[in-house]
Amino acid sequence: MASSLPRIGVRFEPDWPPEQLPEFARWAEDAGFDELWFSEDLPWSGGIAFAATALAHTTRLHVGLGLLPVVTRNVATTAMEIATLCRIAPGRLTVGLGYGIPDWMDQIGAGVPRRLSAVEEVAVALRRLLAGETVTMSGTHVRLDGVTLGHPPAVAPRILLGTTGSAGLSRAGRATDGIILPEVATPAGVTWARSAAGGSPYTVVFAMTSIGASRSLAVEPVRARVQRVVDFGVFEELLTNGGVTSRQVTDEVVQSVAAAGTVEDAMSAAERWGAAGADVVVLVAGSDAARESYGRFAAGR
Repeated sequence: MASSLPRIGVRFEPDWPPEQLPEFARWAEDAGFDELWFSEDLPWSGGIAFAATALAHTTRLHVGLGLLPVVTRNVATTAMEIATLCRIAPGRLTVGLGYGIPDWMDQIGAGVPRRLSAVEEVAVALRRLLAGETVTMSGTHVRLDGVTLGHPPAVAPRILLGTTGSAGLSRAGRATDGIILPEVATPAGVTWARSAAGGSPYTVVFAMTSIGASRSLAVEPVRARVQRVVDFGVFEELLTNGGVTSRQVTDEVVQSVAAAGTVEDAMSAAERWGAAGADVVVLVAGSDAARESYGRFAAGR
């Protein structure tokens, strides 16, 4: 692997059949990837079950669980689950927290009015519980009365926050170990987000990936997927501060936010994110042929 590359991960997509995970995890480890990530999106598969399965079927691969919606579980039981995984597979887990898509949270009756406060309170409580502290909190979302984990981990995992606005990034800087940025982060966006979070947080970047022999054919399927993310309208600060002035996804925009094109294009993109401060770049499906793209990247390292 080129020394200028950050750590490279791949994501098992939320809508992929969960029974395919054991084989995919073994393949990702054998292919030489550093990490395997999951997102817990409604109505697909449970992130903690995914993480446990991936850890059980690999020996080296680091597992990233994120984003885990903070309002769907009690923080104490979340800490119990995470501590269990960390004791069974020490040093191999990172946990990313987020609020979740607001419409989805409302759909299941889990929505709260003060979203950022809820995320920060859960992050603070979770880190303290995993550190073995006895925790008493009375917040707007988290209420604990003298709670201590029976089996805290010897080494607590990194707790990251998936957020892109300046207010959320500021909270991430004071309440967590770092940040997770979505599939529309340019290198300039990474630099801005890290600064907004306090300067040097641990940083994970998700990047849509499509690699082929033809640059134009590989880029084309990514464009529509990136456009859908842009059209969510929830990443405006990250886009603007990352230098994306138009919300129409052009080839230039695709090349700035995705690992798309030839293997060399994808490697160069990962190097640029690394130079901007990303510690991990997670390759996510930018086309229907995700596995093939990941294999080409692995072969080119």
